[in-house]
Amino acid sequence: MAESLIDSQFATGLAAGVLGAFALWAAAYLWVHALVPRVRRWLYRGVNLSGEWKGLGTGYTPAHGEWSELVLALQQDIHDLRGVVTLRCRSAGHAFDVKLQATGTVTEGYAALSLQPVGESLPSAATALLKLEDGGRALNGQLLYRHPFLDIVDVIDISVHRAHPAASPQARGASIAAAPPSFAETSPIPNGTVLE
Repeated sequence: MAESLIDSQFATGLAAGVLGAFALWAAAYLWVHALVPRVRRWLYRGVNLSGEWKGLGTGYTPAHGEWSELVLALQQDIHDLRGVVTLRCRSAGHAFDVKLQATGTVTEGYAALSLQPVGESLPSAATALLKLEDGGRALNGQLLYRHPFLDIVDVIDISVHRAHPAASPQARGASIAAAPPSFAETSPIPNGTVLE
């Protein structure tokens, strides 16, 4: 009788320990993966780039009939960006479409994107640095990529705008962060100073 009581107490204690450990793990998981991210998103006061952006791009010296169309479908989580960028390039004799997986960040009024090919797309990795302008309704900058037909790094000047004119940047309580002043604006170099 005493052994069966000890065995039942042991089994009850073991079950309570396992259930308690599971409850602590579940609470920690919910805290880290559900509650904290929701509070951070709620407190975030910056611009929201989520949505579809469309625009055109041109190289340094575009040839007659050469153009590039860009479509950015972005999702933003505070400062982190992810999504898909579709680049359609057309020129005399060449036409290609590139679909790229985008990951990046938004800081101080700039979006930096790292772009990798998706699926059957041409293997052409790219990177983009875009400045938020026009109250968060435009992204202007440059896209650097490995040209799929020529063995060169090519650049496209791009300007994309929100795809739907009624869409707003959703800046909650804050305007878009202005870029910090340039070095020349903050501390002019006196005449006659030699820089090495």
